[in-house]
Amino acid sequence: MSDKKVMGAMSPQREWIRKNRKPKTSPKTLEIQAAKQVASKAFLFWDTSQGEYRNGENRKEYKRLRLAEKKMNARKKRLDNRVSS
Repeated sequence: MSDKKVMGAMSPQREWIRKNRKPKTSPKTLEIQAAKQVASKAFLFWDTSQGEYRNGENRKEYKRLRLAEKKMNARKKRLDNRVSS
């Protein structure tokens, strides 16, 4: 009874295949990946053409103001259409 095979044991042929198979990633790819993993320091870039910077701290406030502005513009447009009719 001690000669039982363990379930899922690797056959000698399969073990040889795994040991002797070629790596699929080329050395050039590994070199490029290593070059991309350079320690770098992030910095904040703000483009003034996009208006005020919206970060996570004041995002809700800007969203609320933007919605209020859209509603106000829609009301003005409706009133203008009524007056011109």
